[in-house]
Amino acid sequence: MKINERRKKIERVIASAAAMIGTPYRYGVYAELKKKGTPKAVDCSSFTQYVFETAGVDLPRSSILQAAEGRTIADVKKIAPGDLLFFEGDKGHYFHTLFKKKVYIGHVALYCGAGMIIHARKSKKGVIVEPLDVFTKNKYCDVVRIQRII
Repeated sequence: MKINERRKKIERVIASAAAMIGTPYRYGVYAELKKKGTPKAVDCSSFTQYVFETAGVDLPRSSILQAAEGRTIADVKKIAPGDLLFFEGDKGHYFHTLFKKKVYIGHVALYCGAGMIIHARKSKKGVIVEPLDVFTKNKYCDVVRIQRII
């Protein structure tokens, strides 16, 4: 994929994610990807699945399967806009045979640059944008995996 095409896809993903800020959160909901318009509610992985779909990129439905997509980025200091960041969580799928070791994943967020993430989390605000360091500090969790999809 050409650099310009890649950049446009990433911009599309981030713009779609930003347009969904305030969309209600509902655990286990499936984004209606084939219907026009944005979903009425999302959970973390249906949110990332939907915003990547708007740029023509297919992702699996669950966060654990999304964590097996793309290219792994080994250092959090090397994250770039459009990367998916995976965290431990209190719900979700925690282990899958796609990985050679146990990988505990219960939440996914989209990195949009400048230290900020957009994600769907269980709160009154639903889809929100917030600093990555504030999220990890308040939720007492670290990034456990980073995947570059585009």
